[in-house]
Amino acid sequence: MSGLDKAALAALLDGAQDDARQAIERLGAQDVAVIDGAILAALTRDWKKAGFITAGVMIAAPDAHEDLPEAVYVHRIGALIEAGRIEGRGNADDLKTFEIRLAG
Repeated sequence: MSGLDKAALAALLDGAQDDARQAIERLGAQDVAVIDGAILAALTRDWKKAGFITAGVMIAAPDAHEDLPEAVYVHRIGALIEAGRIEGRGNADDLKTFEIRLAG
């Protein structure tokens, strides 16, 4: 969970606008930890819509993260699921219906 891997970073940069691209390029391990912490802090053991969590975390993000695209937060949710820190159910490609919660 220390950062974005190079393949994922390249995918996020592809098609990103200049401000978003620069924001992604500036991301460091501490930034990723802040994003992960915000996602985890927004969750409980109850299922919540991933889109709702993503929007809330983006709104509350520090100024340094204001240009980050939603894709970064979606990527971090996926990484947290892979790490077993959160659980997901449904279609991860549809944030309106995909649900996440803290892992048991």
